[in-house]
This record gives sequence, structure tokens and C-alpha cells, in this order.
Amino acid sequence: MEAERPDGDEPAPPAGRGNFRLDLTRPRGTVDGELDYESTVTAPTEWVPYVYTDTELQSREGGRGLSVAALTFGLAGLLVALFGVWGAPLSLAAVLLAILARRSERLGGALWAWGLVSGFAGLAIVIAWCVIISQALARIVY
Repeated sequence: MEAERPDGDEPAPPAGRGNFRLDLTRPRGTVDGELDYESTVTAPTEWVPYVYTDTELQSREGGRGLSVAALTFGLAGLLVALFGVWGAPLSLAAVLLAILARRSERLGGALWAWGLVSGFAGLAIVIAWCVIISQALARIVY
């Protein structure tokens, strides 16, 4: 024998015994402190687009120029440094441009960071070339 539910509703028949409607809602006012549906505040249903002012649009223009230049110089310096010490000026320019972009551009965060990393990597390769060349010259001279 099935127990009676506290709200007085009939228990649902077990699954698989024909068609029945499964009601998952409970009657209003059954929970202490429950608010009336009419008194609740819902979120707005319309999406209102943000309109930029002229000064915001002007400040966003050209917001990644130094960052793109830093990344370009960094990759070029890294590529040239693989073949010799001639990548040093390009890598140094990448580091300087990345530092300037970090201070002035908010939009190019990842670009200037990769420009800085590739610039330092190019400079490290150039330093390795200088060490290798100086050791080779020392063996030849002495």
C-alpha cells in the first residue's frame, strides 16, 4: 500500500503502465516564505547595444600598431639570428617596440608579449653566436 503525500495529491502510477501526465510543479504557497509570482522582478528581455563615443572610437584606432611591429621585428630578428649575428638590430628593435607598446596599447597584450619573447630569444641566439665566434677566433689566434 502506498503512503499518502503531504500535499494530498495522488501518487503517480509506476513507469511503463500506460500514458500519464507527470506533474513536476507544486501548488503555490506550499513553502513558507515563498514570494508571490507577481512580486518577483525578472531580468530585462531586450539587449541594448553599447554606443561608443567619438573619443572612445579615436582612442581605439591604431591600438595595436606598435604591438604588431614588435611581433614582426621579433620574428624577423629570430629568423635572421638563426643564420648569424645580423638579427641583433631587429631583435633589439622588437624588445624596444614591445616595451613601448606595453605602456601605450591596451588592446595588443598578446602581440607585444610575443614580440618581447621573440626579441629576447633572437638576442639570446645572437649572444650564442658571439660566444661561438669568439671561441673559434681564440683557437685560430693562439
